[in-house]
Amino acid sequence: MTVSEPDVLIEAAEGPAPLIITFGFAQWNAPVAFDFVGRLRKLEFLLGQSFHRIHLRDRSLSWYLHGLPGLGSSLVRTLDELASQVRALAPTRVLTLGQSMGGYGAILYGLALGADRIVAFGALSTMDPAVARAQGDPRWLSVMERLQVEGIRPERSDLVTLAAATARPLDLRLHYGEQPDFPEQGPANLDLFHAERFASLPGCRIHRHTEANHAPSLLLQAQGRLDAVLLRDLFDVDPGLVHQRRQPVLSDPQLQAMAGQLLRGESAEAVLESLLEQGLAPVSARSALAVLQRDPVFLAATQHWSEPRR
Repeated sequence: MTVSEPDVLIEAAEGPAPLIITFGFAQWNAPVAFDFVGRLRKLEFLLGQSFHRIHLRDRSLSWYLHGLPGLGSSLVRTLDELASQVRALAPTRVLTLGQSMGGYGAILYGLALGADRIVAFGALSTMDPAVARAQGDPRWLSVMERLQVEGIRPERSDLVTLAAATARPLDLRLHYGEQPDFPEQGPANLDLFHAERFASLPGCRIHRHTEANHAPSLLLQAQGRLDAVLLRDLFDVDPGLVHQRRQPVLSDPQLQAMAGQLLRGESAEAVLESLLEQGLAPVSARSALAVLQRDPVFLAATQHWSEPRR
């Protein structure tokens, strides 16, 4: 079942399932889009299970501190309606996920909803313009000043303060890069100030990525590691079980045999079954198949194999 509003997309699974709520990131030259839509479908395939999914986006670029059309005209009403939607789905677990502005939203809403786990990339800890000025951080200062004019008080936007006041045990998995976005901002990543503030919270794990800037998720995606990181952070799947280009689980002969089966016309389901019969973990078999089917060399071989012989 799928329900869609301008800024809300609800996709319900059949039967008991975890719920993942995603939050779109800020886009300045294009409309804010729903995030992680295709990625979650891929994770469903890798795990062999379905999720409930609620995708949110804040097209007003207010860092989810105001209401969202389709849910409510204020943050309080939005959270109340979203909590009602969550209860209707009756998920086995609630997880929130986002990057940058979406990461901030994932933490803000995750705390309010009592999420079982929150996963965020490059999230700020506060939208207080005074803090940004003190840190010499101009990146979103105009947004912060606008929110202040619109009545968002500093304590309402401070996620560390909100988290510290939460009675429920916290489980936050937060990712930050160590490289600056722009050289003129200095040698350090300005997000690390926020990482250090979050690190003071019990139940918060900080992952620092030496090669990334504000968007470590993009680096992980380019390296072919994002699936493994999300499976670990959302579902506690051992990254060593996930077939990756940099850390393949299957040997070259196994991959060649799998490619040969697919090129000869065997179905993906049959190939998966043969891998499972070899004793491979399901997530390893599924991730290896997904990596192979996206490999440019395999795609070229498929095209060549399908061409008429002369």
